[in-house]
Amino acid sequence: MPLFKRRKVASRDPIGDFWAWWRTTGADAVAASIAVQDPNAIAEELSDHIAKIHGNLDWELGPGLHSAHVLVVTAAGDPGTRAIARRWLRAAPASDETWEYADMRRPAPDVTIRFEGMPPVQIDAALVTIEADTREAALHVGVHHPTFSELPEHLQKRVTFLLLDLVLGEELVETWVGAIETEVERPADAVPIAELLPAVAAFAADHVAEDGGPSWRLMEGTTAAGHRLVATAMVPLRSVQLPHLDTHVAVSVPYKAARDDGLPLDETLSHLRDFEDHLTDRLGDSGRLLAHETAAGHRILHYYVDGTTPAAAQVEAAIAGWPDGRVAVDVSPDAGWEGIRHLS
Repeated sequence: MPLFKRRKVASRDPIGDFWAWWRTTGADAVAASIAVQDPNAIAEELSDHIAKIHGNLDWELGPGLHSAHVLVVTAAGDPGTRAIARRWLRAAPASDETWEYADMRRPAPDVTIRFEGMPPVQIDAALVTIEADTREAALHVGVHHPTFSELPEHLQKRVTFLLLDLVLGEELVETWVGAIETEVERPADAVPIAELLPAVAAFAADHVAEDGGPSWRLMEGTTAAGHRLVATAMVPLRSVQLPHLDTHVAVSVPYKAARDDGLPLDETLSHLRDFEDHLTDRLGDSGRLLAHETAAGHRILHYYVDGTTPAAAQVEAAIAGWPDGRVAVDVSPDAGWEGIRHLS
């Protein structure tokens, strides 16, 4: 009689499974391995549990800001898994004396980067070029290190990104740094990498609201058909800010009372704003309006929502009753916010 192995069924809640393991045995086991200075003793088990959440997630341990240790589970710059890392963090237990949690790498400017058989990479020996781009609300950065000439190309690139993460932290890099170049030869206008953090902080201060939250930018242009277009978008417009909002909900709202240039009359504009507020209130914390575009009798509202919630369906249920015609809703997965990249 043939024997059959029972098929392993993937968990429907791998994040919940991780935190269940962590609360029962994981947290104590990892803390104990750190206490005896042997974190490798638990590394394989910890890696297995995190891999069950998603195979592209990275993790690291370090001293916490408010607790003895921090566990960081990060998407390592991959927009497709940032939402998963953020959901892992949002499900985390409250910090305590032993553990706190993060989903992005924190600055560690005193670390020396080492690769087997390669010269050590001291952070303070690095130089950078910094170019401000106000249109994209980003700083373009070139990175040079004296060891680049001794490293293979793939390690040059890896060290470039590691240096930025260690100096700025992953969140600042993903939010404010635009193009990144590896400079093997020393650029003439390079400055010490220690000047990068103050430059980023100053640039960020010029592009956020007074309360430190996102600001909004007004833009004008023309459509492909030549109609006047006015757009408003959040600045900065980076998915790393709200990575769990991984689904684009584009709401196209028609309006009849328009000026000669196709933009809405004042009374119509007031109605459009009320409709926008109505949809936003229905979403609550499950989504955010990030931009809108208005031209030729239509306003497109660009919402991004958490794809694991019924937020998109809530928007579709809330559009009834608009008097000027059929409101269209287009829903698509978009973890990297590609659908509004033209507005950033």
